[in-house]
Amino acid sequence: MRSNFRPNIRLATNILLVVGTFAIALKITPIAKVYKEKNLCIKYLKHQIDRDKLINKLKIVKQANPSSISDSILKS
Repeated sequence: MRSNFRPNIRLATNILLVVGTFAIALKITPIAKVYKEKNLCIKYLKHQIDRDKLINKLKIVKQANPSSISDSILKS
């Protein structure tokens, strides 16, 4: 009778690879959000997007000064 040890090891390895991939993706998500905000601020400071678009994308109040918010985001 044939042993099922090798196929079981392959299956376990594949499952661990999938779990590890999702764990890495979940750790990268907050970092990607920060860089997305920084890129938006850089585009605003280079006049590539307007003030209203920046306010909508960053979900900030309209009374806030986007330049000061951009500076604080870029410094962090």
